[in-house]
Amino acid sequence: MVLKHVCGKKLIAGVSLLTLGLSTMSIPAFAEDFQTALVSAYQRSNLLHAERARVREIDENYVQAQAQGRVSVVGTASAGFSRSETPVTIFGGGIQKLKPRTAQLSIIQPLYQGGRVKGLKSQAKAGILSARQGLRNAEQNVLFSAASAYLDVIRDEQAAKIRRNNVNVLTRQQFAAQSRFDVGEGTRTDIAQAEARLASADIGLSQAEAQLAVSRAAYVRYMGHAPHALSAPPKFVLPETLLTAQLRARANNPQIVASRYNENATKAGIRVAKSAHKPIISLNGGLQGSRDRRSESASIIAQIRVPIFSGGMNQSQVRAAKHAQIRSRFETREAEQAIDEAVANLWAQVIASGRALDSSRKQVAAAEIAFEGVELEQQVGTRTTLDVLNAEQELLNAKLTVIQAVRNLDLASYQLLVTMGGFDAYSLQLPVALYDPSKNFGEVTVGVLGGVSEKILGKLPTVSILKTKHLARILPKTQDVETINPVPELILLKQKK
Repeated sequence: MVLKHVCGKKLIAGVSLLTLGLSTMSIPAFAEDFQTALVSAYQRSNLLHAERARVREIDENYVQAQAQGRVSVVGTASAGFSRSETPVTIFGGGIQKLKPRTAQLSIIQPLYQGGRVKGLKSQAKAGILSARQGLRNAEQNVLFSAASAYLDVIRDEQAAKIRRNNVNVLTRQQFAAQSRFDVGEGTRTDIAQAEARLASADIGLSQAEAQLAVSRAAYVRYMGHAPHALSAPPKFVLPETLLTAQLRARANNPQIVASRYNENATKAGIRVAKSAHKPIISLNGGLQGSRDRRSESASIIAQIRVPIFSGGMNQSQVRAAKHAQIRSRFETREAEQAIDEAVANLWAQVIASGRALDSSRKQVAAAEIAFEGVELEQQVGTRTTLDVLNAEQELLNAKLTVIQAVRNLDLASYQLLVTMGGFDAYSLQLPVALYDPSKNFGEVTVGVLGGVSEKILGKLPTVSILKTKHLARILPKTQDVETINPVPELILLKQKK
């Protein structure tokens, strides 16, 4: 099944059909799950509210570009009082009092501006779409930070529980050592060793509880409430190969998509700069009236302005715009290579974390058997108290390694999804009302006579992207590298069963 979506209204083929669900394991009714926590973060994030306001601010650039091609009407009025006194002669004179009142209405309708308005509107379109990708990037970062806080709380709660149990075990070991000494079967050295390990365990527990408090504070920051009975986070299905992950990241990473839109904006900037070489034609009308002189006048004039010499400024602006486009192209290529590297690094981390988790679980199983065996051997006198304490320490370290490995694997997987552009509210299918940035755009671009004047997403063509061998190395052979559409292919995530 293929899902299509373009920034809220258009849909294009999604890179994978996936569904997010909660774990089927039985959890208490009051427990908080991963999805609920992310919903809280999505709804209360100040950063997201600020980024949405920034997108609405940039929407106004399109309105301002439209206005430069529309009729403008300016009205002026003046009223005053004047008194003049001249010597009286046969020709007149004396005191004269006037109350001049004038009104003027000027109307200017641009007819031709050399393509400047069209270029400005194209720039605004690209800027708005780039800003929307910035919003999606901020959304991913907020949800990833919330997910990281969720994982940290689970890890630190388990670590505190393990260390608390370790303190209880060592307390029993210290009591057993004292009991053996009392009946003449042990030594003071055994007691001292048990007490030293118990003190070390108390220190570890204190540190674990402090780290748990830190993680809970971070959780409150992002979710707005304290964590309670968190359930295990979901495991998402990742791409089967590194190349597939890199392709998805190139197609969907919001930073790369935004960079491509910025490249389109610089291309439109060349058109704006070139318009300075072309004539400007406008139709000017005016109405003027003066009450004191009892006069009225009306005029309509067609005006043409032709640039003849600008001292080299116009040519310089065109060259600067062309250099800006070249710069943006290289910035896009650099962003793509950086994303390729980031995906490769995260891919290696996911693989390494998975292997480390498997080995850690085997280590725990072996350490448990070893600890039980050493305890039995101590009872028959073939092992010392130090042997038991060492076995207990190895088991503790193995358990702590497991919970850290679980957290590292989940975090690396989520970070990989972020880099691929698949960790926003849409991809995670959070049960929230998704913010639609096109709604504000439709409201602010209402024409003078009513009705939406233009909808940029509906009119956005497939955009020409720089032809490059570097791009051809990573894209499928069936993809035309000269007509890459920067619209992202949104990902729907699937949870592992």
